[in-house]
Amino acid sequence: MKPFLTTNRLLPLRNSVASKMPKDGLSSGHLPSLPWQRAAWRSLVVGLVSLSLTGCLLGPDYQRPDLTLPAKYNAPGPSGTPAVSALGAVQTPVNAQWWTLFDDATLNQLVRAASQDNADIQIALARIRMAESLAVQAGAALYPTLNLTASGTRATSGPSVSVTGVGVQANTSQLGLVTSYELDVWGRVRRNVESATAVATASQYEKDSVSLTIAALVSNVYLRLRALDAQMAVLKDSVRTRIESVKVAEAKLQGGLVSPIDVNQGRAALAASQASLSEITRQRALAQNQLGVLTGKLGLTIAAGDVRQLPAPPLPPEGLPSTIVESRPDINRAEQDLIAANARIGVATAGLFPTFSLVGLFGAQSVAFSSFLTGQSSVWSAGIGLLQPIFSGGLLQGRLEYAKAQQQEVLGGYVKVVRNAFGEVSDALMSVQQTLQTEQYLLQQVEASTKAQALAVLRYEAGYVDFLSVLESQRVANEGNLAFVINRSARLQASVDLFKALGGGWVAKP
Repeated sequence: MKPFLTTNRLLPLRNSVASKMPKDGLSSGHLPSLPWQRAAWRSLVVGLVSLSLTGCLLGPDYQRPDLTLPAKYNAPGPSGTPAVSALGAVQTPVNAQWWTLFDDATLNQLVRAASQDNADIQIALARIRMAESLAVQAGAALYPTLNLTASGTRATSGPSVSVTGVGVQANTSQLGLVTSYELDVWGRVRRNVESATAVATASQYEKDSVSLTIAALVSNVYLRLRALDAQMAVLKDSVRTRIESVKVAEAKLQGGLVSPIDVNQGRAALAASQASLSEITRQRALAQNQLGVLTGKLGLTIAAGDVRQLPAPPLPPEGLPSTIVESRPDINRAEQDLIAANARIGVATAGLFPTFSLVGLFGAQSVAFSSFLTGQSSVWSAGIGLLQPIFSGGLLQGRLEYAKAQQQEVLGGYVKVVRNAFGEVSDALMSVQQTLQTEQYLLQQVEASTKAQALAVLRYEAGYVDFLSVLESQRVANEGNLAFVINRSARLQASVDLFKALGGGWVAKP
């Protein structure tokens, strides 16, 4: 790298010796002197630059893999009939804020807080910035570089190293601008930019995937907490009824109508209900703490509620296309990873071909500052370089084979993600359908067991049945109510799983 400006002052230590310096300065380079040579040189440079801008792109162009999926989901429509969806149909819009379908203000606040202060989301945002920075670095190779160089030295040499036997002191100052540019003839730089851009886009989809996962996790934990609230209400009611039954048994015992067995059985059943209530209380506290961690609000306190009061989200509309899973951020991220891996094959392929580069400088140099800006001090140079790999011991070919194998690995991951997505949607749809049907049966069980419990208590008080009938009716009623609450929670959580599997919610057709 040569300077544009050079000034030298030679100061003799003794017996000054004049140094002859050229008046027209030093030229660090020049074009060929003959006209045809200059024209040929310019044509070569222009041709290479044009080729770098419009040249070929080595490596395969990306094409989305053709995956065959079933033509329909075995899912219930709004009327309870299977909803058939065909591949290639117009994709149904997705409601990004699907959790609002539960119509619960507390849940909306929790999801909003998690989206703003969850640690996993903050990590994903940082990774987006990292990937975007790498994409900027890759794109910088599309432009020439321009650097400023400057230096100043002071050197002396003694008489013993001088031909004339006179010691010399020299001051040297240098200042210059140097530029260089790699001609992207084979598309190596453009493929590298394509890969880096795809990685940056994938990081954005990864963040969306994390956000979706966090929203689903917060929703499921919240629904479980509300289910625990409902179970606590059921158990408190069970404890109350068992206390009343024990009082009745104790009164009969005092009247000599029953044996102490009835009282002890009642007290045992009461203690069992109280123990279950204590365990459910513990589980609720753990769920509340988990929500505090997910939302970044440690020490979070949530008032009691009831999962039975939450509305069930609507069922997916009939004709829901299977292509709706394309809205899933994890599928989009996997596809961007595949695009990046495909582009890296082109980068490795271009490494087998010669590299062309342009270098140049323009400026001035002079012995004295007084003549620095004069026309006689101008200096410039321009050149073109070529680097062709001849022998690398299989290094370049190994890189190409590695890129191809990596592309196949990423392709397998993409296929796996798509198939898993379809399976998750099918599982969630089936869970929604079956829990809905189970809820109808459990509702009948709750109504019947509640009536049976009330009748058993009345008949026991009248002396028509023994205490075991009362205990059995209370057990069946308690189990029926708990089963209804648990299934209701499972139904709502299956809806959350369906929202997540679809990459969000859905918007029913008008």
